[in-house]
Amino acid sequence: MNWIKSNWNWMLVVIIGFLPLTGILAMINLDFSSSADSWISMDSLTVPGRNPGDAPRIISGAHMAVKETGEWAIRWLVAILSLSPIAILTGIKSRLYVRQTMGITAFVYAALHFLFFCIDKSWVETFKEFGFVLGLLATLVMLVLAITSNRKSMRYLRKKWKKLHRMAYLAGFLAVLHVVLLEHGSWAPYLAILVVGFILRTTFVKSKISRLRTKKTVEYVTA
Repeated sequence: MNWIKSNWNWMLVVIIGFLPLTGILAMINLDFSSSADSWISMDSLTVPGRNPGDAPRIISGAHMAVKETGEWAIRWLVAILSLSPIAILTGIKSRLYVRQTMGITAFVYAALHFLFFCIDKSWVETFKEFGFVLGLLATLVMLVLAITSNRKSMRYLRKKWKKLHRMAYLAGFLAVLHVVLLEHGSWAPYLAILVVGFILRTTFVKSKISRLRTKKTVEYVTA
C-alpha cells in the first residue's frame, strides 16, 4: 500500500498512456505458419466517408493504427515538453520519474507509429518523402532520450544529461514538421505550445518570471 501511495502518479501515467492501445492491439493477427504471406497482419475497418453523404470506406487496420499512434505520440511529446514551462509559470515541479514515464510513453507510441507504417506501407516508403524522413528522425531522437531516461545514465552523463534531454524540443519540432508536410491532422496548437514553451525556457524570460513570482510571494507573506 505504501508503495502505491509513493508511485501512484507515474502508475496513473502508464494507465492513461496505454489505454488507447488496447483497441489497436486487438486488431493485430499473428500467423507464423509457412503458408502465411506475412507473420503479422491487421483487420480491416469500415469508417464513415470523408464528407457528409459519402459512402463508408474500408481501410486497413494498420492505416488506422498509424494515424492513432502518431497522434498519441505527438500529444505525449508536447505534454512532456509543457511540464517545464508550467513549472516556470507556477513554481510547481513534476517529479523526475513522472517525466521519464511520460517520455517513454511518447517514444513507445512513436515506435509503434513507425512499426504500423511499415506494416501498412513498407520501411522503404519512409525515405520517399521528406515528411516521412523527419518523422523517423524525431523517433530516433526519442529513442536516444528513452534509452537514457534512467538514473544510471544520469550519473554517467552528469551535466551532459540535461543538455542531451533538451533535444526533446528538437524531436517536438521535427514531429510537428512531419505533420505539416504530410498535411495529416491539426498541427497549429502543437506548434504554438512548443514555441511558447521554448520562449519561456530562455534565460531572460525565465529569470523575469522567477523574479515576479518571488515578488508576489513576498507581498503575500508580508500582507
